[in-house]
Amino acid sequence: MKIFLSLATACLLLLISLSTCTASLAQFAGDWSNVDTNTGGITTLSISISGASPNVHAWGKCHPTDCDWGAGTAFAFAPDVSSDLSSQAQALMAVFDAGFSETTLFIKPQGNRLSVQSYTLFKDNSGRSNYASSDVFQKSSPISAAGMIAEIQPLKQFNKLEVLPIMRKIGDN
Repeated sequence: MKIFLSLATACLLLLISLSTCTASLAQFAGDWSNVDTNTGGITTLSISISGASPNVHAWGKCHPTDCDWGAGTAFAFAPDVSSDLSSQAQALMAVFDAGFSETTLFIKPQGNRLSVQSYTLFKDNSGRSNYASSDVFQKSSPISAAGMIAEIQPLKQFNKLEVLPIMRKIGDN
């Protein structure tokens, strides 16, 4: 019941904080990197859209490589009940359950970036405080190999055709 109330409260906060601007679901799609390269929280988001169904995959800061939080269906929010989610989505909500904790993300467009509010609820009776954080994400640059490949030199140059001797079968004279 506590989790339901927490999620309901978070949803209400999200709806209250939504501005009047709308965005197409396509605006959320892509690979996104946290602008704070020293973050201790969420480092990367990958958002895909299939029809009116967004999917969010998240990674958090871990060492030596980031922790994969997994992917899941997100919920899109529009300005009103008669709005078309595909063309008028204002925000996404995604929930990640790690077993010991549950993190709810509220994702909103902010120009060509995404504003992400995260709310983490600990479920393991560890005594840790639930907490909230805010991050800004920018589209990740596509990897380009142009100009990155060095000239390759052969290990050995062959200037003439070398003929290799053919062994005869034993018994042939």
